[in-house]
Amino acid sequence: MLFKTSKEIFIHVDCDCFFASCEILRNPSLKGKKVCVGWEIIIAWSYEAKALWIKTWTPIWEAKRILWKGAYYFIPDHNYYTEISDKIMDYLKENTLKIEPYSIDEAFCLVTGLAEMNKISLWKYIRNLQKDIFKNIWIPVSIWVANTRIKAKIYSKLNKPYGIYIWYNKKQEKELFQELAIKYIPYIWKAHQERFKYSCKTIYDYISLGFRYIQKEIWKTWTDLRLELSWVNAFKLEKLKEPKSIWRSRSFNKKMTSDLNYLKKQLINNFERVFEDITKRNYEVKKITVMLRTKNFTVLNYDLTLNQYTNIHDELLKMTIDLLYKNYNDSLVYRSTWIVFSKFRSYLPRQMNIFDTQEKYINKSRTKDDKYKLTQAINDLNTKYWKHKVTFWSSMQWVWFDAKHSITK
Repeated sequence: MLFKTSKEIFIHVDCDCFFASCEILRNPSLKGKKVCVGWEIIIAWSYEAKALWIKTWTPIWEAKRILWKGAYYFIPDHNYYTEISDKIMDYLKENTLKIEPYSIDEAFCLVTGLAEMNKISLWKYIRNLQKDIFKNIWIPVSIWVANTRIKAKIYSKLNKPYGIYIWYNKKQEKELFQELAIKYIPYIWKAHQERFKYSCKTIYDYISLGFRYIQKEIWKTWTDLRLELSWVNAFKLEKLKEPKSIWRSRSFNKKMTSDLNYLKKQLINNFERVFEDITKRNYEVKKITVMLRTKNFTVLNYDLTLNQYTNIHDELLKMTIDLLYKNYNDSLVYRSTWIVFSKFRSYLPRQMNIFDTQEKYINKSRTKDDKYKLTQAINDLNTKYWKHKVTFWSSMQWVWFDAKHSITK
């Protein structure tokens, strides 16, 4: 089968440390300082903080211990970040042929022929675009150029921050792909990498695999990725939209067990990471799925569709644990747990109902300001004693009490 080689030019525009850059934009005195954004864990940081080994998912208390003095911490302000993101997307709409938003801080744009039309080199055109965004919006961006979207996305591992990388020819591409591991290809997860660990280790090895072999081993999406890496436009915008679900899994193959408490702890770990992910994306959730994989690799799915959307930590955690309790079978041996959140919508602030009791308001419908104050107090205690000795009761009660007590309390 013959495929048409792409002659289009795509750019992948990605804001550098977007949330932290927004806070610096709001308060320019923070420029050059260690800036961290997060609620209970770090979800964004400046490169000054990254240089000291602060990473995504680092707990706030640990970040404060590592950075000590001279660091600044901010609760995520998604409304403000969205406002800045809209300005960047509007600018790209006006200055490129087509824009395909990929997330709040990155987008793919079609720029075929625009450099020639302006009678300048492609590099100079991209550099002018980068400078113009910073001059008008004051947010630094990095830009990568290729003839397919997936290759432009892969190049995002190069030349950050405030960098540019332009693909020029197959020889240059081959040398690069022989160095980059297969994990740098979007949509190839760790479980899939394990399946191919003996047949391909680099992107170039993956391109060398046959289409039938790829489709047999995984699924059609991987053949589309193979085409994109081989100069063919195979992905459409629908495949690059926000995910329909967000999940985390935890395997314990060497410690397969029927212990409910152990399963519960692993599931809570998965939950906390997924919850922080939807918080970062400013989502509310309507469907929860708990998946348990047994010793013989049978996958058991348990779904719960909520009556209304919510992003309240305590409610989602309780419903997740209840799903586990109701479907747990002590006669089975389990090897992994999964949690999946789906059916999203952007968070919509709701006015408090006049018939809500004060107790209900405090326990279930607290404003974000109340939660932030509580989180700050917890972080202060953890910083003082250097260890994560204090955490939310709603998370720890499931670990400390047995299943029967937790359900009937």
